[in-house]
Amino acid sequence: MCSSDLTAPHLVIVGRSPMAITLSQMATLLDWRVDLIDGREFTQSSATGRSVVVVATQGHGDEDVIETVLAINPAYVGVVASARRGEALRGYLSDRGFDRSVIDRIRVPVGLDLGHTTHREVAVAVLAELVQRRAAGEFPSAGLVTSVARPTEVLDVVCGMTVPADDDHYPFQHEDSTYWFCCPGCRYSFKKDPASFLQEASC
Repeated sequence: MCSSDLTAPHLVIVGRSPMAITLSQMATLLDWRVDLIDGREFTQSSATGRSVVVVATQGHGDEDVIETVLAINPAYVGVVASARRGEALRGYLSDRGFDRSVIDRIRVPVGLDLGHTTHREVAVAVLAELVQRRAAGEFPSAGLVTSVARPTEVLDVVCGMTVPADDDHYPFQHEDSTYWFCCPGCRYSFKKDPASFLQEASC
């Protein structure tokens, strides 16, 4: 599901729960550009650094989805979860080597606190916070997307192996560039200290 206004903020909702569907419908009515994506289908090409991402997988693969979201470095990341679940997710990300500054950008639980609510009211609470932030000028417009040719093969900067530049080869976004790796271990090593590997690659 996607609205057609290319000047509106781009909202990516990850998950197919009734709450996620309700949120997508309401946001579309308010002229947001909305993509509703199943968690298993979400990749780094599903959003950009200008996107607003709300993770609503609600316990079904949250960790994998959030790691992918953080690699994109979007304008905003919110997670539909309890405060207790949020602490567990932050602990997981910390154990995976994410910087505290990156983890602290995640808004969980996302949405204004309306107390005990139904799934429709949770959608209202989430959208209310997003509208509030949009009105404060926190979200960029999606803008017109220009197609950029992606290389078909690249070097894994950790081990030097040539790998396909696709979503099956552990892409990782660092600053304004994407890097691909032969295995999760190389990706994790790079994520811990990108500068050291990039310095070696430039020599």
